[in-house]
Amino acid sequence: MNVFSIKEEPKKPIRLTQQIYNAKTRREEPYVVMVKDEVKSYALCPACQNPTMLVNRYVEETDSNTLYAKHTGYSVPDLASHNQAAYEACPHHNPLRFDNKTRRGNLEADNEIRDALVNHTHLVIRFLEGSTGITYCDSVIESMISHFGGNKGHEYKAINMYNLPFGFGYMTESQDLFGCKVNDAIAQQINTQSKQFKVNNYAYVGRINGTKGNEIRFYFNNHKISSTPDGGDTVELFIEEVDTAAKTANRLFSKKIEFDSAFFYNTYLRQERLRLLALRYL
Repeated sequence: MNVFSIKEEPKKPIRLTQQIYNAKTRREEPYVVMVKDEVKSYALCPACQNPTMLVNRYVEETDSNTLYAKHTGYSVPDLASHNQAAYEACPHHNPLRFDNKTRRGNLEADNEIRDALVNHTHLVIRFLEGSTGITYCDSVIESMISHFGGNKGHEYKAINMYNLPFGFGYMTESQDLFGCKVNDAIAQQINTQSKQFKVNNYAYVGRINGTKGNEIRFYFNNHKISSTPDGGDTVELFIEEVDTAAKTANRLFSKKIEFDSAFFYNTYLRQERLRLLALRYL
């Protein structure tokens, strides 16, 4: 995994780099320990709070020589005790692709995903919009939420609080792009390749005068889990013009999107703290 946490804030994910780790742990026990004449570097997993060990911190231990953290599978004195049940349920332990049909079977975790979407829909949508370059109109957001609910996306083990915006997008079906706002890269592809659609000066997707019949739609596909422990997962965004009569589609745009899971989850935690503060005083 490419994140870690410390005892003072065990649930807060921190991006793992050599410099950040040294600063947060001050290179002291119980994080850095001499074990049988060998220095071991430890931290916490922010998802399950089990102890983790850093790999490739100073000594090359793998071919990639890339710094990452992995669960120890055992307790580390003065840091944390290993909890096997939490480890097995941890999203950083054997992560699944979004098309995996395994249900979580944990009502508390399912409800956490559902409540996050109910209370912070704007945050999930904002992250997805920033990653895709599309500003969704309200009707599209409503359709996406209804699809996610209809697919019971909050019950799937592959979807967790770290990848929620992208899991949410993946668990929705094809959406109508007409009337949405798009960035310059998408606009250029639509304006040069589409037969019946164009993007106006205000960046909204509209129809070329006098044309009818085709649809312009977007969807997510190809969730890939990083092949290296330090990497991020990706999904692909596809935008296509669909000829409804001929039942054919012309791809106008595609983009590979990489997750920044720690940034999303930290933002969510702060938003939730602020929400609870408002509930306390208002």
